[in-house]
Amino acid sequence: MPSPKPRSNSKPKSETPNPIHLEGTTLEGGGQLLRIALALSSLTAIPIHVTNIRGKRSGGGGLKAQHLTSLTWLARESEARVSGAGLKSREIVFVPRRGSGDGEGPGRRNVHVSGEVGRKERERHIEIKQSTPGSVNLVFQAILPYLLFSHSHSESPTSTSPSPSPSSPQAHPSKITLRITGGTNVSNSPSIDYIQQVLLPMLQKISIKDLTASLQSRGWSQGGTKLGSVSFGITLFGPGEALSGFTLGREDRGEVVHVQATIIAPKAVEQDLREEVESAVHKRWREIFGKQRDRKGYEDGDGQGDERTKAEPDTALDITFEDSHHEKRYYLLLVATTSTGIKLGRDWLYDHGVRAGKTGKVVDALAKKVVADLVAEIAHGGCVDEWLRDQLVVFQALAKGRSEVFGGSVGGKREGEGGLMEPSLHARTAQWVVGEMLGVEFDEEGGCEGVAFGEQQDDARLADELQSLDISTA
Repeated sequence: MPSPKPRSNSKPKSETPNPIHLEGTTLEGGGQLLRIALALSSLTAIPIHVTNIRGKRSGGGGLKAQHLTSLTWLARESEARVSGAGLKSREIVFVPRRGSGDGEGPGRRNVHVSGEVGRKERERHIEIKQSTPGSVNLVFQAILPYLLFSHSHSESPTSTSPSPSPSSPQAHPSKITLRITGGTNVSNSPSIDYIQQVLLPMLQKISIKDLTASLQSRGWSQGGTKLGSVSFGITLFGPGEALSGFTLGREDRGEVVHVQATIIAPKAVEQDLREEVESAVHKRWREIFGKQRDRKGYEDGDGQGDERTKAEPDTALDITFEDSHHEKRYYLLLVATTSTGIKLGRDWLYDHGVRAGKTGKVVDALAKKVVADLVAEIAHGGCVDEWLRDQLVVFQALAKGRSEVFGGSVGGKREGEGGLMEPSLHARTAQWVVGEMLGVEFDEEGGCEGVAFGEQQDDARLADELQSLDISTA
């Protein structure tokens, strides 16, 4: 990707620079481009101009309710001036407050946002309500970087504003409780189950600590729309604190030691689905667990003769079932955990239609597809699955120092033939956005040098560097 070009005549810092123009049809051309751009703009006060929003999506693209929810909340928090904020809008200009600022966020639509900061506990309570089952988890992903790091950058050495005392109601909170209403299991977005079992544990591994997600009720897009809600617990980075660079390298992968299956389906098919998932996993047992454990629960011995040692037969695969309370709601998530704590997940919210009396075909298709997808994730030897890789890009860009994420090799980690796995369109899109906005460049191995966002002593330097980028609209 091209690196940003220095401007020959930079404007004074007191002036608002021209917005960075981001073409919404670039690469993946969906909502992820907008979510990352809004998060970074809110954090850095770099204005953005996004055109052809979701231009590669069917139905005309433009802002959907969950995109507008994220935009509205971030605009309110960053006191941004916004134009184009409306349902189906294909173009927005987002200009966060610079200095003291006097702008207010856009009018609220389809979303209720409230916030309160306690005097003693310094814990802020935020509630975001959607009137449609827009993805709770995509809203969470869009605003999480801002929530985590906005206070880390709020007391720079050049600031002339007095810092609030710990007892002041304006004091920076150290924790946030965030409740979002909307869809928890909806098409084309990560489920709350994936968030709980894969995303949050992996964020813990890169030192983003004490993140929790508690499901209050499920919200669905299948079998008739239904609103649900999730309560998130977030511990913030403090003033002057940056995320340290992190490495999820080839040697960090480890061997798969456990698979967790989460089934959400009609109660009537519970036994059939349990048996089908277990059968599908056992048929590909060696591909999942390697040679260290066979399907009957035996571990390979020391290589002398055919000696094998008995392993615990019920610890390698666990299956949980939850009644979906609707005949057309079928969901399966498989999460592989390695000996080093790496989490790899694949899932499917069944969307091929369910005909009366044909549940056997649904059960068979669901189990076989998700198991096959998980086997493919395990085979490449990477430390992240396809969906997680792109979600870590923004944290790599904001971290202090070099961060590396090994996405796997075409020949798998043992053979290493065929070169490195190419990032998905989502991952490449995320890399493009952070490159355009922060000047961060990624190498072929998935590594980059972050901007150390929030590190106190580097605030002035970072501001100078960001101001030097070519952010003309040409």
